[in-house]
Amino acid sequence: MVDWEVVNLSRLQFALTALYHFLFVPLTLGLSVLLAIMESVYVMTGRRIWRDMTIFWGILFGINFAMGVATGITMEFQFGTNWAYYSHYVGDIFGAPLAIEGLMAFFLEATFIGLFFFGWDRLSKPGHLAVTWMVAFGSNFSALWILVANAWMQNPVGSRFNFETMRMEITDFFQVIFNPVAQSKFVHTVSAGYVTGAVFVMAVSAYFLLRGRHVEIARRSMTVAASFGLASALSVVVLGDESGYTITEHQKMKLAAMEGLWETEEAPAAFTVIGFPDADARETAYAIKVPCRGCSG
Repeated sequence: MVDWEVVNLSRLQFALTALYHFLFVPLTLGLSVLLAIMESVYVMTGRRIWRDMTIFWGILFGINFAMGVATGITMEFQFGTNWAYYSHYVGDIFGAPLAIEGLMAFFLEATFIGLFFFGWDRLSKPGHLAVTWMVAFGSNFSALWILVANAWMQNPVGSRFNFETMRMEITDFFQVIFNPVAQSKFVHTVSAGYVTGAVFVMAVSAYFLLRGRHVEIARRSMTVAASFGLASALSVVVLGDESGYTITEHQKMKLAAMEGLWETEEAPAAFTVIGFPDADARETAYAIKVPCRGCSG
C-alpha cells in the first residue's frame, strides 16, 4: 500500500527546496564569469575602479554562494530521506557524478573563493586573476556534473538492471558522462545562468544610477553586463532550441505532456501555446494551438 499523502508531501518539500536552491545557482554561474571579466580589465588597464568593481560584485557573489551551499546541502539530504529507496536503487550511478562534483568541482570552487577574498594583498595581479577565473571555472564545472546526474534520469544510458541485487549498475561511465541530454542541458543551463547574472548586475546598477550612488561603478558594470547579457541571451535561444530537439529524440512522452497532447496526432502535430490539462477528461481545455500548415512531416 502506498501512502500518497506522504509521497505528495515529500514531493512538495523537495520541490520547494529545489526551487529555492535554484534561485542562487544561475546567479553564481553568471556572476563568477562577470567577476573574471571585470578583473581581467583591471589587470590589463591597471585602473583602480575595475578593482573596486570586482570587490563590490564579489561580496554579493559570496553572499549568493553561501546561500546556494546551504540550500544545496539540504537538498542532498533529501535524496536520502524523502527518496531513500530511489537512492538505494540508482545510487551507484546517480551518486557518482554528485560525488565527483563535490570532490572535483565544489572543493575547487570553494578553495579559490577563499583565495579570492583574502588574496588581494597577498597575490600578484596575474595570480589573483587566475584565482578568479578558477572560481568561474569551478562554478561551471560543478554545474556540469550536476547536469550529468540529472540527464541520466532523463536518458539512462550506460547502465543495466541487476536482478540479483535489484539495483541499477554502471556498464559504461563514459556513456553516462557524454550523454547527449547532458550536453544539451549543460550549455543551455550555463548560458541561462549568464543571462541571470547579467540581468542582476544591470538591475543593481540601474538602481544605483537612479539614486546617484556609486555612479562610476554602476556605469561600467552596466556596460559589461549589457554586452555579456546580450551575447548570452542570443545563445540561450539557439541552445534552448537544440535542447527541445533532444527531448524529441529521447523523451517523446515528456514532450507530449509538455504540449498537453493526449492522443497521437498525424505529424507534424500542432503547437499548444496555452491550455489547461484535465487528467480526468484526458483533454486540454481552452487550448490555443498553432497548426503547422505547409510543414513537411
